Amino acid sequence: MIAVMGAAGNVGSKVTDLLLRQNEEVRVFEHERKLEEFRERGAQVVTGDATNVEDLGSLFKDTVAALVLLPENLADPQFVATRSTISRALAKALRERPVSHVVALSAVGVDQEENVAGPPAGLREYEQRLFEHEDINVLVLRSAFYMDYLLANLPLIQSQKINGSAIKGDLRFPMIATQDVAREAAKRLVRRDFTGHQVKILLGPEDVSMREATRAMGTLLGLPELPYVEFPPADMKGALLAAGMSAEAASLLVDMQLALNEGRPFDGVERTAEAMTPTRLEEFLENALSRSRVH
Repeated sequence: MIAVMGAAGNVGSKVTDLLLRQNEEVRVFEHERKLEEFRERGAQVVTGDATNVEDLGSLFKDTVAALVLLPENLADPQFVATRSTISRALAKALRERPVSHVVALSAVGVDQEENVAGPPAGLREYEQRLFEHEDINVLVLRSAFYMDYLLANLPLIQSQKINGSAIKGDLRFPMIATQDVAREAAKRLVRRDFTGHQVKILLGPEDVSMREATRAMGTLLGLPELPYVEFPPADMKGALLAAGMSAEAASLLVDMQLALNEGRPFDGVERTAEAMTPTRLEEFLENALSRSRVH
């Protein structure tokens, strides 16, 4: 049995799908969003709260491997505190219900204590608590900026015919498709070929700028001249608040974008063959936007 947290999310849903396609026995963790599709496909469904040790223990019971992560509830007014609570609950649940192999989703730059900004800062404690388990084999997948995050700006593009953020338009940095992260996670959960505590960096196939990403999105959406606008931090935060994010989460996301401008998350990170994944931005966007057109 393989346990999967976040089966309703970008990566967890894809991991669950891949495991079920391989006829693996899967148990998923249902929180706010229902997982009926996976139940109908044969997955066991455990309903609970990620801050509850007993609920997590039910997920991990009698499993040989588990995918763990910290949910990104950007509407949470106590975003960091909730993540800290989940980190502690995870560590305790794994102590009470040990799992031999754990694959943990994380982000590039988490190990750089002085350089971490934004939501990834909450991942540092999470990694440290997982690594406290000497009897559990842990593989941490530290991924680059998810290409999927670009889709969050579709409402802005559709309503204002512009794309934008606080990130410098011509700054090129690593982007990765969540399907590639999921493919790596599912493979390692099935093979269980890691021992001790390991970290793997996943950077995608190439560095991309927001201006390049905007041009690619605009072409697919029927807006070949779609402009990219560099928003002042205060304006960016206001837009995020208007989109429903909490003040804390909005501030963290703006901090992360400003950190990107300074090159901090990827300071000292090398693009090796092992860190590269296959899905290019154009391929990702073609699949994601094939049915979306702005008129």
